[in-house]
Amino acid sequence: MNQVFRKRIVRDLRENFPRWLALFLMIVMGMYIVTSVVGAAETIITKSRRSALKNQVEDGEFTTLFPLTQEQQALLSDAGILLEKKFSLDIPLEDGSILRLMKNRETINLIELDEGQPAKAMGEVVLEKRYCEEHGYAVGDGIKVAGRKFVIVGIGTTPDYDLPIGSFSDMAAESALFGTAFVTAAQYEEIAGNGGLRSEDYTYAYRLEKGKSEEDVKRELKAFLPEQKKTELLTAFVTADRNPRILAAAGDMVMNKEMGLIAGVVVMTLFAYVISVFVIHQINREAGVIGTLYALGVKKKEILTHYIMLPALVTFVGGVIGAALGFSQIGITRQMGETYGYFSIPAFNTLCPAYLIVYAVVVPPLLSILVNFVTLNSRLSQTALSLMRNEQKASGLRRVALKSHDFVRNFRIRQTLRELRASITVVLGLFVSLLVFMLGLNCYVLCENVAKDSVGSVKFAYSYLLKYPEEQIPEGAQACYSESLSKTEKGFTLDVSVIGIDADNRYFEAKPSDKENSIVIGKSVATKYGLKEGDSFTLTDSADEKDYEFAVEGVCDYAVGLTVFMDIDVMRSRFGRESGYYNMLLADRPLAVEEGRLYGVTSRTDIERSAAVFTKMMTPMITMILSVSVIIFFMVMYLMTGVMISRASFGISLIKIFGFRTREIRSLYLDGGAVTVAVGALVGIWPAKRVIDAVYPHAVANVACGLNLRFSWYFYPFIFAGIVLVYLVVIVLQTKKIARISPAEVLKNRE
Repeated sequence: MNQVFRKRIVRDLRENFPRWLALFLMIVMGMYIVTSVVGAAETIITKSRRSALKNQVEDGEFTTLFPLTQEQQALLSDAGILLEKKFSLDIPLEDGSILRLMKNRETINLIELDEGQPAKAMGEVVLEKRYCEEHGYAVGDGIKVAGRKFVIVGIGTTPDYDLPIGSFSDMAAESALFGTAFVTAAQYEEIAGNGGLRSEDYTYAYRLEKGKSEEDVKRELKAFLPEQKKTELLTAFVTADRNPRILAAAGDMVMNKEMGLIAGVVVMTLFAYVISVFVIHQINREAGVIGTLYALGVKKKEILTHYIMLPALVTFVGGVIGAALGFSQIGITRQMGETYGYFSIPAFNTLCPAYLIVYAVVVPPLLSILVNFVTLNSRLSQTALSLMRNEQKASGLRRVALKSHDFVRNFRIRQTLRELRASITVVLGLFVSLLVFMLGLNCYVLCENVAKDSVGSVKFAYSYLLKYPEEQIPEGAQACYSESLSKTEKGFTLDVSVIGIDADNRYFEAKPSDKENSIVIGKSVATKYGLKEGDSFTLTDSADEKDYEFAVEGVCDYAVGLTVFMDIDVMRSRFGRESGYYNMLLADRPLAVEEGRLYGVTSRTDIERSAAVFTKMMTPMITMILSVSVIIFFMVMYLMTGVMISRASFGISLIKIFGFRTREIRSLYLDGGAVTVAVGALVGIWPAKRVIDAVYPHAVANVACGLNLRFSWYFYPFIFAGIVLVYLVVIVLQTKKIARISPAEVLKNRE
């Protein structure tokens, strides 16, 4: 009997080859996407953490207004705190980009070279790899920095600039505009001592001996300041776990990994259910044969195993091939390309984690076996006589009395009720597809909204952040006071800029009152943290170990980064600054500010470029997600309508004898499904959007931007029209299948 069953498996595979091929390709596609996305995430997470440890990534860093004395550094060293200076100079280049020049690292945040060697002599420089990629630099090329000609002797990365951004508050990395460079200590001192450059940044990286903590570092630093305020020396303090530059790629991949695994389970469950519909249809078609086998002594276990075997084999082989493609060059390596194109990390060899192999190869057939066992067990529990008569329980829905006298309408309703299981599968497949589609659409909408909102809310042409403000405000400039605080949520710490402004500030719409602890928040902060007027908003000054609780008194139309506004006089008082203090200038034209007084300059053009980075970075991912959603919907729709036609082949053959034409038959058997699809779309579009809107903030928790996920009303009819269009394509394909059904079908000797 086993030999007979094996032959039947081969025959079934041959007779229904298009159906099984479609299912096989769906499994291959699903497992390819899961293994490539999750495998890439696992590789980036694991390897970047190992690389960071190997290169002695800092435990934290702090910035001072003036360099520490040798005595102060010795005190920290004696307390078990290993220090290394990471002083830097931001040097503008002729092409408009900024290079952050630093000395070669010796003990902390070591440079890992992709190619070349460290800078060993004057006139040699090592450049960060993403900056080189954007500008087309290679080892041996020349570059002019600070009026001097350098030879690029190495290209590499450092663990403290995993995300190569100039400031913690930057929305996105744009390596065409910012990069890091490393030279010898002598070369750095020569450039720093020459003058005419922007102010030097005095940042120290530290690593802790065993048993030490960040509290020990803060305690030792406070010991230097018995009579001084923090703002007179310590201007920033951030631990590695709160530093958005460190292990940024790994943090970004954590959500990819989780969402990939969850999405894989959902899609596999859908596929398993689709397969169960096929198998149920096959059992109903072959009920007489099964009943006869029961009568001849064949056990239920053998029959059940037979019908479970082929779906399990198809899903197993599909999982194996999908996993093989996912782990290949066109899988994980391709997915990692997007990460390499944004983050500054070394080139890693791909990992093939055992759990992911089990997930892709073992889970699909196990899920198929489980679903089919549950589905088929009750059907195969009938008596031999019942099966030979092909007795089926009549659903109460099928006996619904229809008052309409329209034959076509009644037939369509009856057909829908007869194929209720397939209809439910279509609706489930549609909803899963809509979830995937909305995920891709939210990515696109967010990128577009960030760009539009950021550029649209900027009214100044230039913004100057000062380290040493002048006594007199330059003519034509608007003075502001800026502080950088932080907000930790969902495991990520992001910088929030607090800007103090006058009531007559012409560059911001915000009009903060003179109430203490009151702020007006930009709409990016409002959407990022779900805030509205009347809420409280707590920000942290990590350098001073102080939390500031603010009352939100309004929301203004400003969406560049994460920004809130205070009355400038209230802010000066709150942060202990003297009357008239400012450290930020806004202007409509370039200002003649000494480079040595500047932390940095931001132009409207810079903001426009940064805002456009999101769309450029996410376009490949958006395209893939949208394409996958359409493919899933098309395949489920095609397979289910195919089952409906196959089940109705006898009836179709019969009415062909009575002269019904193909178009009329299509109207009876397929057009009714359009109502199911239309209702499913109308009911499912909005819930799918709401579900993804609720989940999406977790996916971008590490990005310093607003979460404006709203899109115009006309997106909804376009989505609906797209669903209908896909269904029309399916109908065209299935109409050809109807045309191939012969009227002689009713005359055949049926099993």
